[in-house]
Amino acid sequence: MFGRTSVMPSSSRRTGAARSARAAMLAVTMLTLPAAMAHAGELRIAVENIVGSDGHLRVALYAEGSEFLKSGQETAASFRVAAPGTMTFSFPDLAAGRYGVAVFHDANANGELDSNLLGIPTEGVAFSNAARANFGPPFFDDVAVTVPVEGTVTTRAPLTY
Repeated sequence: MFGRTSVMPSSSRRTGAARSARAAMLAVTMLTLPAAMAHAGELRIAVENIVGSDGHLRVALYAEGSEFLKSGQETAASFRVAAPGTMTFSFPDLAAGRYGVAVFHDANANGELDSNLLGIPTEGVAFSNAARANFGPPFFDDVAVTVPVEGTVTTRAPLTY
């Protein structure tokens, strides 16, 4: 009298079993999907010609389609205490695409790129692909580095003071 009995017709029970099988397949797919999507590229930047150990190096990464060099448009950024010579910065787990890198040596650690009355930087600046600033910053296409779906790409960014 207290046992469980089904009042559903046998065709409904089969449909319920089919639904359970579909739900199990969906769960397996959802669990394996992140592993399949985990492939990402890495961008390494060799910042060269660092003069002195005062202040910080500030490296900003801009994805294609963002406003290059505009504050708040960075895809990622890294800040480290400066060391003379060359320092390497890595940005792992990037989606495949084109990225531009801008670097400045914030020697006085005020968080700003200082410039003279003409707007010319008085602190070291650099861009990916060793692109140079000529009467203004380089264009995105000059600094663009293509990050692959998998693997690592390295670019040079020699500072000029």
